[in-house]
Amino acid sequence: MRSRIPTLAALLGVQLVIAAALFMHHDAISSNPPNAPFLTNAIGTSDRILIDGPAKPGKPAAAPVELLDRNGTWLVHSAFDVPASKERVSALIAQFGGLRRGLPVANTKDARARFEVATDRYSRRIRFDHAGHGIATVYLGKSAGLRKSYGRAAGERPIYSLGVATYHLPVRSSAWIDAKLLQIPADDIAEIDVHGPHGGGVELTRTVSGKEPPGPWHATGLPTGRSLDAAKADALVRAIDELRVDDVLGEQALPDWQTNAPQATFTIGRQTGHAVTWTLSKSKTGDQLVLKSSGEPWYFAIDSTTAQPLLDAAAAGGLAEAPPTHAPPHRAPRARASFVHGRGQPHAPAN
Repeated sequence: MRSRIPTLAALLGVQLVIAAALFMHHDAISSNPPNAPFLTNAIGTSDRILIDGPAKPGKPAAAPVELLDRNGTWLVHSAFDVPASKERVSALIAQFGGLRRGLPVANTKDARARFEVATDRYSRRIRFDHAGHGIATVYLGKSAGLRKSYGRAAGERPIYSLGVATYHLPVRSSAWIDAKLLQIPADDIAEIDVHGPHGGGVELTRTVSGKEPPGPWHATGLPTGRSLDAAKADALVRAIDELRVDDVLGEQALPDWQTNAPQATFTIGRQTGHAVTWTLSKSKTGDQLVLKSSGEPWYFAIDSTTAQPLLDAAAAGGLAEAPPTHAPPHRAPRARASFVHGRGQPHAPAN
């Protein structure tokens, strides 16, 4: 009997270890029941958000996208403090604040690397701060299905399937800027001075009242004998109203941007606010054009498709109606000769 006591004691010890492990595992899961908020801290007060990734051991992530809230305005701090898309930042905060926990898919250290939600291996890491202190950090990893990713909150073991896709969290600062920053509403435009690369220019003016639809455009400076093409003027106004920038290039011009030899210049008079001048230049490299607005300190990149309506308007005669085509001179029909049978003498046909 005594010989069995050590064996029984060892078995009891193993059972106690297993029970403790199961208790800890159960406690880790039960402390965050299904459908509880994924993030235990409210992130609605965030004033700084960092987004980076992907990262792997020995290959850390590149510099993160950094978003800052300054006096109620979100800026892309990692892109020269250009204004951020308010809608996109608000959607980001709302999405992560609304994430709910399901049942954990894994709960071990090895699983973190396997699902790519470890501190040194992840697809995205999103950090929310307030007043210099961290509120929450989330690691997103592999896809968990359509518009889903595996995720883990920093400092916690459980890994969940979350309703957020990593491709909705780009790690390019240009993806977070306010692409509509330079747009001027069409109904606010009262005057446009257009100058092309070879001098000269056309001035468009119209009456704009806040209560009535804008009046028709009038033009000076068109080629002699040519009239304004209203459709082309409307296309120019629409291009200004719908303009979207692709990236912010900096606050100092570079020689390759050729800003000293612009392709087009537009001075836009507004009913509300001050007039602004847009200068459009062609970069020596790439397909981008460089746009500088007198109302902003930055130089922006726009693609050739966006720039084309502006370039068309600034071309010689670009806002004028097409010149009339000259028809060939009218000629009276020639009388067809007929021949008297058996003779070679023609005679005129009877009336």
